[in-house]
Parts: sequence; structure tokens; C-alpha cells
Amino acid sequence: MRRLLHTLLNEFRTSKNSKTQKLKTLYRLILNHGPIRAETLTSLASMKPATCARLLDELGRNHLISTSELGESTGGRKPILYNINAADGYLVGIEMSDIYSTIVLQNLKLDILGMVKVKYEHLETAENMVDHLLNKLDILLAEHGLNVKSLLGIGIAIDHILERDKLPYHQYNSRIKELHDYISSKVPCFVLLGSGISFAAFAEYRLRYTSDSQRFLFTTCDTDIRSCTIINNQYAPAPISTAQAFGHTTIDINGQRCECGSFGCLKQYSSLSAIKSRVIQQLRLGKSSIINELVNNESEISYHTIFQALTLDDALCLEALGEAAYYYGIAIANAILTTQADVVVCGGTLTPKNHFFEMTKKSIEEKLSIFPHIKTRIYPANDSYEIVAQGAGGMVMEKYLAD
Repeated sequence: MRRLLHTLLNEFRTSKNSKTQKLKTLYRLILNHGPIRAETLTSLASMKPATCARLLDELGRNHLISTSELGESTGGRKPILYNINAADGYLVGIEMSDIYSTIVLQNLKLDILGMVKVKYEHLETAENMVDHLLNKLDILLAEHGLNVKSLLGIGIAIDHILERDKLPYHQYNSRIKELHDYISSKVPCFVLLGSGISFAAFAEYRLRYTSDSQRFLFTTCDTDIRSCTIINNQYAPAPISTAQAFGHTTIDINGQRCECGSFGCLKQYSSLSAIKSRVIQQLRLGKSSIINELVNNESEISYHTIFQALTLDDALCLEALGEAAYYYGIAIANAILTTQADVVVCGGTLTPKNHFFEMTKKSIEEKLSIFPHIKTRIYPANDSYEIVAQGAGGMVMEKYLAD
């Protein structure tokens, strides 16, 4: 069954045949919206009922979908609901990081079936990390009676490794190709490389907002500030080299000089490094803080020191956090005005800290208050540490089903 699914998905990916394209459209709609009624599929796919019924029957005969569920009756017979056979295929997603890397095994609905966290004590080359992670993957698959040949594909988030190695942006494409060729030589399945922000946005959207948003904006605030937009259920991930672009939105043309050479970039106001710099600056001016009790000297102040002070409601750190949230909200509001996003999800390390999300949301709403017709809903991201790896695996299916 898995081999048949793999064959048909490859046909979906490569064939331009009109009938194959229609089958792919229906399968993608069922994957994203199932369980779903035939009438709804007919409308979403803009097909005639007879054509839709015939193609659904073919998908069923090929065991790509099932009709085992029944919907709520409105008085007559219960309607049939179509769903994909999620257990017929396996996807793997990997988030590469020099602190903790994550490997997840999941089904076609992105339900996690197994997971491994890998901690690194020493700096490794990307190739050595790949070898180590693939060994861990083999063990994980064996625990489920599988091997790499059983997989529809592997998605891997590599942007943190490229950034760690301080690779110039103009060298990204050649380095990505080197890594893709290296990984593909090791595994006999489809391999997809991408950025963590794109994968996290994809998973957050697919798992929670597919039926609730047509213009979706996902953003994260960490050491860097990133964003990804999904419009009308269409995924068009930006190149890995532009993953940090949102952090270089101009907030103040007369502001601080950024590492990129410009002045007043968002990163200089709202990133973890900006908060740390502001805290140290205030300490040098003689401001009181619990931090003075947590460290012996300035060089010992780390992000974790600041997080510890925040848990103790340190006034100085709370003020720095509030300022970061204010400017982050301004940048998101500007993005909303440009994209007309109907849903915004804020993720990253800072979002769950103290009242950072609430302050960000307030800043956004104050900026947008002069446009009462803009009804953007703003949510914190799910607090899952596996969301990037989940999205990496899920994006493999998206590549099979892309137009």
C-alpha cells in the first residue's frame, strides 16, 4: 500500500495530465480539510458533482482515501465524509541545531508517532551532524518496524546551522546544494531542506488554522526575528537566506546601527540581544536590579540570567521586555497593514515570557485602532518544541502536492 501511495504521489508531483491534476487537487483538499463532505469538495475544487464523484471513487479504489466516517444528519441519511488514510505513509522532520536537534516520525496528518532529541556537547560540522542524526533516525525507525525506504521523504531545517557557521548570504545556495547532495547520497528517499520559520509556520497553520485563515502571518522573536506568510492556503517559502528579513524592518531611520549596515532595524529593539544590551546599559547607569545578586560581574550576564530575573519580576528586565514588545508589535502592525493578515501567530522564545505577548498584542491593536475594519486575530503560538520538525516533515507532502 505504501509503495502504491509513493508511486501516485510521485505522479502527482511530476505529471501535467489534466486528470492527474484534478486527482491531486481533491487529495490535497481532503488532506487539509478532511473529514469532509463531497458537496464541500465539489465547491472547493470548482468541479461538477459527477466529475468529483468519479475522481473520489478512483482515489478510494487506490486506497488513498477512506469513507469510514459519517457526518451529522440534517434529517435524512448521514452524509459520507472523506478522509485520507493517514497511517499509509510516513514522514520524517528534522530540526538541526547545535544545542538540541529534534527528529520526529509522523503520519500524513502530522500526528507524531515517535521522537528523538539529540543534545550536542561539542561543535560539529554539518556533515558530522547529519551522519549522527541519520544514525539516530535509523534507530527510531527500527523501533517502529520501519527503515528509510519506508518513508515518503525527510524534511530538514538547516538555517540555524548556516547562521552558526556565519556563512555569507551569497554562498547559501551552493552550501545548501552541497548538503542536499550529501544527505541524498545517504538516504534513498525524497529530501527537502528549508528554514525553521517556514516549517513552523506551515505546521502551525496546517494543525490549527487551515479552515480559519486565508491570510496567515507567523512570526517569531528570539536572537533573530523572523516571519512567514501563507496566503489562500498557498505556501511559498522565502529562500533560507532571507529567513531573518523581518528583523531588519526599519523602526527608526535615526536609530541604532544594525549589523546589516542599516539604521534602526527591529532586531536592534526587540531581539534577545537587544534586551540584553539594554539591561547592561541600564546597569552601567547605576539602575538597581536582581541581576546584581545573580552574577559577580557584567561578563556573566546571559539570556538565561535575564530570564531568571524576569521570573522574579525584576523591574529593570520587565521594562526592557516591555520596550521590546512595543516595537515588535509596531513591526507586526506594519506587516498587517501591508498583507491584510486575518490571523497573526506570535512564536519564539520571548512570546511566553511574562506579559510579552499581551504587551505585543496591545501595541498591535493600538497601531491598528484607526482602521476599525481590520479585524485581525492575534494568538500566541502553540508551546510545542517540535513544531519546526513537524513542519519540516509535513512540507514534504506539500511538495508532492504543489501546483
